[in-house]
Amino acid sequence: MPQRQSRWSSSKDWNQFARFRAVLDPADTIYAANQLIGYFRGATDGPHLMRLQKEEDLKRKGLWDSDYQIPFLSSAEITNQDFGINVYAVGSAVEGRKKQPHYLNLLDLSSSHINAGGWQCCDFVVTLTKDHFSAHLIERDPPLTEFILGFIRLDSGTLNNSPLQKFLGVNKITGDFANQHLLNAKVIVPTQPFGQVLRGGKLLSLLATSNELRLWFNQRYSRNIAVFYTMSLYGSTKSSSQYDQLNRYLNYIGDTDASFPLRIKDPHKQNLIRWMDSRGISRFQFTFNGSSKADRSHAALVDYVRWCLWKNQSDRNIRNLLDIYDEEIRMLKSEKTEKKRCYVSTYGHEEWDEILVNPKPPVNSEFDLEQIFFYWKKKVFKDKSWGLRSSLRSSTLPLKLNYDLLSQQLKVRDFNQVR
Repeated sequence: MPQRQSRWSSSKDWNQFARFRAVLDPADTIYAANQLIGYFRGATDGPHLMRLQKEEDLKRKGLWDSDYQIPFLSSAEITNQDFGINVYAVGSAVEGRKKQPHYLNLLDLSSSHINAGGWQCCDFVVTLTKDHFSAHLIERDPPLTEFILGFIRLDSGTLNNSPLQKFLGVNKITGDFANQHLLNAKVIVPTQPFGQVLRGGKLLSLLATSNELRLWFNQRYSRNIAVFYTMSLYGSTKSSSQYDQLNRYLNYIGDTDASFPLRIKDPHKQNLIRWMDSRGISRFQFTFNGSSKADRSHAALVDYVRWCLWKNQSDRNIRNLLDIYDEEIRMLKSEKTEKKRCYVSTYGHEEWDEILVNPKPPVNSEFDLEQIFFYWKKKVFKDKSWGLRSSLRSSTLPLKLNYDLLSQQLKVRDFNQVR
């Protein structure tokens, strides 16, 4: 029986995979392929796979079955509008620490997504305070005596997606341009039930677009940020987004053309890489630096295993396994995915490149932290818009906030983690 044609047919593609000189033997090829097939086949769709990944991540970090107690103030009461917020700039989001800061543990227990750090990632922790009734930016760790309302993570990285490219009027977003002029919100996560009851996700989204956070990032990394953008975590499986109805500050510019396939995550990825390394396949083939390193590592693993299947397909069992493998990866890229909605802000300027022409353009005060906070308060407590009229009747106040943790909620089978 003739061998199946490789999907790497051009000389350029062959050269790309020439670095895979060592090929797993048939038995090891079957093992590696089944590891990847088994990892993705257990999920019926994208949200299901994300839920399984989230549960595994909490277990790996010791946050699933442990008696971990949140050290921050455990509850807060909102009786009226007489409260303020503090936005703590806590610095770089460093991955791989032996011991996570307490605020990151609470983020992991609040976010349905596994949030990664990266180059020039910076975290901000938003807390409730009764010491003032405005919004203050403070550069230090949040005190344990305050109740945490949510988290913001910013960086200057970007993915080339068609809505953003069309908005900017460019065919390709270069790394230098992205690093200098784009600010991306990788994490905008409220604690619950603050997010659900008081539209906390909208507050955090607005705060992320503030003049103060832009200026803080500019000064820390010598940048000239002109455009803020973020993308929804769920797109194709959720009809609404926390960024909806924020047109005064954030504008929806379209869905990404391509779906975002979900990746194999740790500990499964690292276990497979270590196993490969023990078989003489250097782990450095699957380890990258710089931007999109997780995407590149996942792609290298998937491609290398397929390379081994293709090289060993004279074995009939492996030839059949190659068909199964290709179908599973096809489904991963086309069905077990999430499309993203893209939202942008130009900090109140009519044209995004005004800041490029004039590095010190007039500042739109509507984007000041204080004004943003007052705008959110008005929408929530006075106008009761954003769908809050039925849930925020006078009888619901005072409102007591506690932390609803995913380590408990995910143990309920019918809990919908798509928030």
